[in-house]
Amino acid sequence: MRFRDKVVFVTGGTKGLGKAMAKAFLEEGARVGVNGRSNESVEQFQEEFRDTPARAFACDITDYSRMEAMAGKVVAEWGRVDVLVNNAGIVGPIASAEKTKKTDFDAVIDVNVKGSFYASQIFGRQMIEQGSGRIVSISSQVGLFGGKGFLAYAVGKGALQIMTRSLAFEWGRFGVTLCCVAPGFIKGGMNEGLIRRQPFVDFLSAKTPVGRMANVEELVGIVLFLASDEAQYINGETVVMDGGMTGFDQESLVDFISKGKPRA
Repeated sequence: MRFRDKVVFVTGGTKGLGKAMAKAFLEEGARVGVNGRSNESVEQFQEEFRDTPARAFACDITDYSRMEAMAGKVVAEWGRVDVLVNNAGIVGPIASAEKTKKTDFDAVIDVNVKGSFYASQIFGRQMIEQGSGRIVSISSQVGLFGGKGFLAYAVGKGALQIMTRSLAFEWGRFGVTLCCVAPGFIKGGMNEGLIRRQPFVDFLSAKTPVGRMANVEELVGIVLFLASDEAQYINGETVVMDGGMTGFDQESLVDFISKGKPRA
């Protein structure tokens, strides 16, 4: 077990990809904390993992004071934090840049950038104090080159990559290292709605040279590796996991949708 007796915290970990990551860390021997924005998702998580060393908290990562209080509870119970996974994020409505609403842009930046920084700073202080720690942030392939209709999301995910590099410069000397994962299209999580319709699955699969979307387990596997001791010398880097999609020129999702809603 790679994470026996380690303490791991996964933001947005009560459902979707975050929940899959939390489950994998538990199976590897970790004590795992997660947060979710709704009491319902927190209660469901706690019930599902009631016989494991897992704790779920109702907390929005954009609320700094509640994040501090939550981190304090984690440290009070388990004494330390070895790994933070910045998983929580939102996409926001798909819209061209000139039609993007201020409220939508602000909401995406608040969660994807500010919230991830809040979590990194709050848990990072504990890691600095204890002299070790690992932070893995979930970015996106769109954060490398942008994407039509996804301005706020692309800006936020690109910012995560720069934040990772900047914090690696600052915190490496304290034994705290960071990295990013930039996945392409995952068959789960935020894409849950899309993958219920075969035309979208076919379209997204065709955007990669390997001809398919990534499985949730593939993303979880790389997150566990990057959080492990074997990857400690990977610091400040963004690992692209997109099936070779980067630079593989295909029709954009927005253009595909604009042709008319495909029928399942």
